[in-house]
Amino acid sequence: MINNKNQNSEQVKQLFSRRKFLKIGVTGVAGIILLERSHKYFTESTVKAKIVIVGGGAAGITMSAYLSNMLRYVDITIIEPSEIHYYQPGFTLIAADVFTPEEVAKTTKELIPGNIKWIKDSVNELNPENNSLVTKGNRKISYDFLVLVPGCQMDFNLIEGVSRESLGEGNVHSIYDFKSAALCRDAIKQLKAKKEGRLVFTNTYTKIKCGGAPKKICLLTEDYLRKHDLRKNFEITYFANQNELMKPKVYGDRLIEIFHEREIPVKYKHRLISVDTSSKRAVFDILPEPSITPVPVTSNYEKLVVDFDFLHLVPPMSAPDFVKKSTVSIPIDKINQGGWVKVDKETLVHSTFKNIISLGDVAGLPTSKTGAAIRKQAPLAAANLVSLMEGKEPVLKYDGYSACPIVTEYGKVLMCEFGYEDKLLPTIPFLDPAVERGMWWILKVHGLKPMYYHGMLKGLI
Repeated sequence: MINNKNQNSEQVKQLFSRRKFLKIGVTGVAGIILLERSHKYFTESTVKAKIVIVGGGAAGITMSAYLSNMLRYVDITIIEPSEIHYYQPGFTLIAADVFTPEEVAKTTKELIPGNIKWIKDSVNELNPENNSLVTKGNRKISYDFLVLVPGCQMDFNLIEGVSRESLGEGNVHSIYDFKSAALCRDAIKQLKAKKEGRLVFTNTYTKIKCGGAPKKICLLTEDYLRKHDLRKNFEITYFANQNELMKPKVYGDRLIEIFHEREIPVKYKHRLISVDTSSKRAVFDILPEPSITPVPVTSNYEKLVVDFDFLHLVPPMSAPDFVKKSTVSIPIDKINQGGWVKVDKETLVHSTFKNIISLGDVAGLPTSKTGAAIRKQAPLAAANLVSLMEGKEPVLKYDGYSACPIVTEYGKVLMCEFGYEDKLLPTIPFLDPAVERGMWWILKVHGLKPMYYHGMLKGLI
């Protein structure tokens, strides 16, 4: 009896210590991030102009908040069709059964600053030559300055046999879709009852938002099986279109080690081209070299047919069609396939139309498309926009910072932080970047979401 009491007392102490560490850890890292805030972003300007923001996602709402803070006279309109705003970095953790779907969804109305006009519509046509656009509701809207942040579109149609609406059928999933993330969670939990099977995880060939997500869900699923003593009964394979798992090299090398340690073979230069959900078969092209151009099902490349019991796929992604068909985009050719917005990679000002700024997923920047990148881009872009409004040159420069906290297992994260030309840009420079840590898990699970809602979207960090 005494031993039980002592044991219970020790468990309470350990629980208290973990909670205390969690608070200290999250507060400490958040404090470092908050210290990066610079007064140069918050000098109030009395300049007046009509600003239209296309897109009410992370980039659009954050930009509206910063501009609201910087301008005394606010004339800003957001065009966004969705009534629900999703914290998309949480989709992986929904599939991992760490977050509930309700935790990552809020109404758009409650997140848009109160002094910003919201038009619940989407854009059908851009006319930058005459500073106007046309919505799908056939409404013509003019502007003095345009912030182009509609995100990217997911082109499920480029994989034969798959659509966004069909996700879940045949145990085919994608955590890039809100509903599918929950279906993916249920499917992973059901593996305990199946006790064996072949699990297939794929990447895609285009630039995508959160490039680490396909690896995260693969490693989390493997860890889930290990923790339930089922790993030996499942064959797990990861298919990559590329030659490597990730850049910069220091992170890619560590991920290769982790995949090897977990006995997950990686098939490089394999492109998913079709899925048969009824027979549960996936067809891959085996490419001689990685390619960013779409490969038709009828191509002459050698094919690999793979049977699966569970398939997680990543859809190709691109700029929305109204961006791709406009003069603001980078022309599509063999090198540039996404139709991304053509901007100066440092100032984020459009290369031709100097009254347009673009950032976030739709911008044609040589860095990863992540929420962490938007957090760095938005205050700089807002300050440069105010400079343009005042008739000045934009002087603040973006260094390409992006971050991808790759969850390698429940409780550990490999924090990948980098900028242009794969330069390492760690928040805490003295830590070995190639080591996955529990502190980053705490930040990922307990810190980043409140920082997103209460800091980033309010223009505070």
